[in-house]
Amino acid sequence: MQIDSQVFLDLVEATNQLVFVDIEASGLKGDYNSVLCASFKTFGQPAYTLSVKRPGDDKKLVKQIKEQLERYLCWVGYYSKMFDIKDINTRLFYHGMNPVEPRHHLDLYWQLKTHLLMSRRSQGHYLQWLGTPDQKMGVSAEVWNKVLASPKTELPHLIERCESDVSGLEALYRRTRHLVKEITR
Repeated sequence: MQIDSQVFLDLVEATNQLVFVDIEASGLKGDYNSVLCASFKTFGQPAYTLSVKRPGDDKKLVKQIKEQLERYLCWVGYYSKMFDIKDINTRLFYHGMNPVEPRHHLDLYWQLKTHLLMSRRSQGHYLQWLGTPDQKMGVSAEVWNKVLASPKTELPHLIERCESDVSGLEALYRRTRHLVKEITR
């Protein structure tokens, strides 16, 4: 039996089984970086974040992220199929753990790319163009460059950004949900 994607979204929203997820990492490839933090936002609820105590030491964090993701039936991210989930799984593999068990995964990047013709496809551009109250927070190059050396002062900026990303994801989802015709794993 198949269920219509819009009916499925109604169900996961109503049962608190829909989560918006975003990570921040020290680089773009899992073999040369570590995860710094991950923010989650259950539909209609406040965001919460898990983070490392010390950059480079992400074993406990990726295990916690895996546990959080596996609590939900559906994940929503932005370019998350190509970065966030792959990076988490790479770090889990590095630490000798199994990958995250797949769930229904709505990647808004691919949904919007399929349905809209835009000059830029960044989450921030969509949020700005749609005029949503939740906008993507910028982080200076200086913060990114200092986070490894001064995590106590710089990591809070990345956590704030990660939480703004999941709030923005929810705003983007609410504005574009009607475009979703299929949700895959």
